[in-house]
Amino acid sequence: MAEGATGVDGADRAIASRLGFVSRPVRGLVNAPHLLVLVVLGIWVACSLVYALLEGKGPIEGLWWGIVTGSTVGYGDFYPASTAGRAVGAVLIVSMLVLVPIAIGHVIANLVFDKESLAVATVLEDVHERIDRLEHLTLASLEAQHGREWLEQRLAEHEAADAATTDVAEQMLAMFTDKNDVQDPPGGLR
Repeated sequence: MAEGATGVDGADRAIASRLGFVSRPVRGLVNAPHLLVLVVLGIWVACSLVYALLEGKGPIEGLWWGIVTGSTVGYGDFYPASTAGRAVGAVLIVSMLVLVPIAIGHVIANLVFDKESLAVATVLEDVHERIDRLEHLTLASLEAQHGREWLEQRLAEHEAADAATTDVAEQMLAMFTDKNDVQDPPGGLR
């Protein structure tokens, strides 16, 4: 049973490495909205001009065909007669069906993110104000109950403990950073 699982894991890794060859650039494109828009425009213009060249149309007619075909409206006023023109049309349609919704998703996600960010910031500001009020009331109550000298002594102890904790955390972070820093060899190539 373990050997079968190992064989499957090996096959999964082989497939993943082959798919990674394609998926890494696609993921990079999908996660870079400005580049995505440039690629969409580039595909549209290139396919439109190639269509115009292959079908003997002018560049304006080619761009019109590209808009109508890429948006999948398909008025039918212009259509490719050659096989190569149809292939260009297929590339344009598939590219636009895949890439344009992703670009629209980025726009929508940014609109939603802005509303959520504003709501979170407002709540966080309110929480900070409440914490400040509670801290002030607590310190005033402790001073009234135990006296100013006792309060200052406890605050100094707390600050010393907090500083020691911060130092330990910084030391741990420094140790982690030292272990994981990989220096580039001369020439900048790895």
